[in-house]
Amino acid sequence: MTTTPPRADAREEGIERLALAWREVVVAERRLRAHDCQHPDELSFAHLRALGALEGEEEMSAGRLAAAADLAPGSVTQMLDALEERGMVRRTRSATDRRVVMVALTEAGRERVAARRAAFRARLREALTDLDASELAAGERVLGRLATLLRGLASTELGDEESTTDRPH
Repeated sequence: MTTTPPRADAREEGIERLALAWREVVVAERRLRAHDCQHPDELSFAHLRALGALEGEEEMSAGRLAAAADLAPGSVTQMLDALEERGMVRRTRSATDRRVVMVALTEAGRERVAARRAAFRARLREALTDLDASELAAGERVLGRLATLLRGLASTELGDEESTTDRPH
C-alpha cells in the first residue's frame, strides 16, 4: 500500500496558516508586554527573565545579566533597584573589580520565580489539554524550527537578507 504525498498547494496553505498563527502569537505577546507596563508594581516578564537568568547562577555581573536576559544594560540598573527593594535580588561590588556590580537571586526571588513558572505551566497544560503526545511533539519541532529561523534572521543585517542587496554601498 502506497500513500500519496500531500499536494504542494495543500502544503503551501498549511505554511500560510502557520505563518498567520505565528503572527497572532507575536501580536498577543506584544499585547502582553504592553499590559506589563500598565502594572508597574507587579513583576513584569522582563523582571522574570532577569530573575530566571539568575536562577542557575550563584551570582553574575549586571552586564552579564543584561545579556543573559536579553535586556538593555541601561534598563537593568533601574530594574535591579526595584527588585532589590522587593527583596528579590542582592547586589554587591565585585571583590576583584569594584566597578562591577554582582547580582544574586535571594530565596524570596527564587520562590517568586518558581511560583510564576508553576502558574504559567498550569495554564499551558490547560490550554493544550486536548492535544496528544504526538501533536505536542510536532508542535515542539515546529517551534524549534521557527526559533532557528528567527536566530538566523537576527544574525543577518536588519533581519532581511534581501535588504542588503537593495541598499547603496
